[in-house]
Amino acid sequence: MSEDDSVTDTAPRHTVDAFSVRMRASAGDDHVSGAETIVARDTAGEPSPSAAVSKEIASAAESMVQRALQHPRGDPDDVTVTVERLSSLPRRIDALPVVTLDVDGETRRVARELLSRAGVTDDALTRGFDTIRSDTAKRGAALVDAADGSRLDPTPTKGVRVTHIGTSSAGRDALDAALAAQDVASPETVREAVVLSTTVARAPGTRAELCWSDDPDYDTGYVATSDAYYRLPALKPDGVTDGGRAIFVDSDAPVDETIEHLENQPVLIDGASGAEKLSPATLFGDRRGPFWT
Repeated sequence: MSEDDSVTDTAPRHTVDAFSVRMRASAGDDHVSGAETIVARDTAGEPSPSAAVSKEIASAAESMVQRALQHPRGDPDDVTVTVERLSSLPRRIDALPVVTLDVDGETRRVARELLSRAGVTDDALTRGFDTIRSDTAKRGAALVDAADGSRLDPTPTKGVRVTHIGTSSAGRDALDAALAAQDVASPETVREAVVLSTTVARAPGTRAELCWSDDPDYDTGYVATSDAYYRLPALKPDGVTDGGRAIFVDSDAPVDETIEHLENQPVLIDGASGAEKLSPATLFGDRRGPFWT
């Protein structure tokens, strides 16, 4: 029997113990916090999860609830945890390389240069930054045409939510080790962002992603391309609660397929691809390039 046969609905002797565990907390109409992971194990035989999987699901859910109740954005009125059995095994991939940029007062300029080099036009850059500063980016990611800056998601007030993502134990350990080597102060936050941005980078038609958090105590943002996840300290001023993400997509991208991948394709990060600290000068090369003009 092939590997694919073991995960189809037509093979009752086998099942997939793979669960998406998600949390969303809100206060009134405002989003407070969210978190997500995948707990997965291939099994043969009974459809019910093993004791180990059940324990990991419960532990993940408890951790997410505690996170929601202690979030710096305030006390939530509602915390919802969803545990969903997946119908197929997650796609297992390695995380993007993590590059922390040593930026001194030019963070947004560096972000714009990274996006420009990924094929995002000035008009699209402006639209992406403006969208993140507005309320329309808070419920989900904005899909922005990388050429003309138009919105491609069918419901701009809702955006697109990247879901059904997580890390295996091996992937989590590898990412944590890479981040520890960089002395990252908030490894869990960065790990989760790397998982999400890797999923976005592997979706059909995507060119780049721009993100900063709505957490007033966290000012580091990122640009992610197919090459790397670039951490950008002080991408926003301290205390600012505006935040979100813009995903820049090719004009001829299969938008429905892109959205389907982002919202429904299970992805599990199974390893790291390295991490390093760089200066913009090292990253962009000599000073004759467009960044320096």
